[in-house]
Amino acid sequence: MRRSLDALYGITAALAGFALVAIAGLILAQMAGRWFGFQVRSADEFAGYALVATSFLAMGPTYRRGEHIRVGLLIDRLTGGARRFAEGLVLVFALTCVTWGTWWAGRFVYDSFRFHELSQGLVPVPLWLPQAPMALGLAVFAIALLDDLFAHARGRPLSFQSNAAPQDGPGFER
Repeated sequence: MRRSLDALYGITAALAGFALVAIAGLILAQMAGRWFGFQVRSADEFAGYALVATSFLAMGPTYRRGEHIRVGLLIDRLTGGARRFAEGLVLVFALTCVTWGTWWAGRFVYDSFRFHELSQGLVPVPLWLPQAPMALGLAVFAIALLDDLFAHARGRPLSFQSNAAPQDGPGFER
């Protein structure tokens, strides 16, 4: 099971990276178009789609690697059982919110598919295609949170704690 989950996180990270490279490619194509007198139709629209894909597909893998910004003003002051309880509570709350978002993003994609919605740019794109990475990214993020919730229930360290890179500077203890 661990291998399958790690593969899922790796695939979505690779897809996010591919979308980021697509943004760079679109920008370069627009630059070349200005120099050589041609236009890349709907490049801004496609770059926006790729930005959404990059952002959402990277959520799960980024969380697992401990690279999300965490504000621990309260939870970092807790120790022992109180901290463990608070971490569990935060995980349940986050999982609830992300699952709710996943459900509605999935409905959004389904409705766009069902009603054959098209983008309004120069290149008509079925809207469910650029919306699908958002729903997929949220689903993988929910799976990552559930993965950590199971680890927490077993008393194991959470992924973002064990995978985070050590920090230097004031306020960061090793």
